[in-house]
Amino acid sequence: MSERLPSDFGSFDQVIIDEASQSDITALPAILRAKKLLIVGDDKQVSPTAAFLAEEKILQLKHNFLRGQPFAELLLPDVSIYDLANAVFPSQRIMLTEHFRCVEPIIRFSMQFYNEPLIPLHLPKASERLDPPLVDVYVPEGKRDERRNVNDVEIKAITEEIKAITADSKFTGRTIGVISLIGAQQAHEIQEHLLFELGKDIYQKFNITCGDSATFQGKERDIMFLSMVVGHGQGVAMSKREYEQRFNVALSRARDRMYLYRSIQESDLNNESDLRLKTIRHFANPMPQQQQVDAPAELCESDFERDVYNK
Repeated sequence: MSERLPSDFGSFDQVIIDEASQSDITALPAILRAKKLLIVGDDKQVSPTAAFLAEEKILQLKHNFLRGQPFAELLLPDVSIYDLANAVFPSQRIMLTEHFRCVEPIIRFSMQFYNEPLIPLHLPKASERLDPPLVDVYVPEGKRDERRNVNDVEIKAITEEIKAITADSKFTGRTIGVISLIGAQQAHEIQEHLLFELGKDIYQKFNITCGDSATFQGKERDIMFLSMVVGHGQGVAMSKREYEQRFNVALSRARDRMYLYRSIQESDLNNESDLRLKTIRHFANPMPQQQQVDAPAELCESDFERDVYNK
């Protein structure tokens, strides 16, 4: 990119950096060419990773080049441009609350990560709607193979369900995605099984993609499959910020239906902050009970709203 940019600073009236939560300091050459800057992103989505860089190397670069910088910690390879902009210009942040991708029972899981409520605006027609929008599948015999880092029982179950969907004419035109919630190897194995069972033509016809959360950032599918991978007694509580980002992305990629395949039960998890527990509970009860109102018209804030309600 740097070779294509003009050499003068401030060359462009405005530079827009989209998906800034995935961009790191390598976007600096573009930023320096801007008179005005628009940073678009979401700090609740997956941040960039410092791939192939040892921690010692990062600390050395920080010591040699970032001493005295007021935002030195935000200029490291595993921090996004969005995080940097949010720290430098905290008062100029605008939150977009309208959500157009997912039906409400799906996107409600992500609402816990934001200070302002999201407004679901994806309202499919009756012919487009998939009921139920959330499907929870417990696989009691499933367990992660510690050597291969895969859960063969979940792989088989997901493969069989996708085979059934692709063979059903009512799903023609739908797209399908598969996300492994722990490690990319599970997704790779599912992809291999699907290609073998379905063939390349069917795989491409339904635009099937398999990967981890980072694979699907910025993407969406009509139907998403989530594989939790671990079985009873396996894994640790997932409550750190990096896990929040992964789960937020994973559980907000489906437009109309999302499957959860799991080999653990709610009783196996005792940490209330564990996102695996929160996910299981969300699938069990995605829509909180609405408070009953004796006189709904009293909630209207204007004569126009009252006229519409009465009509």
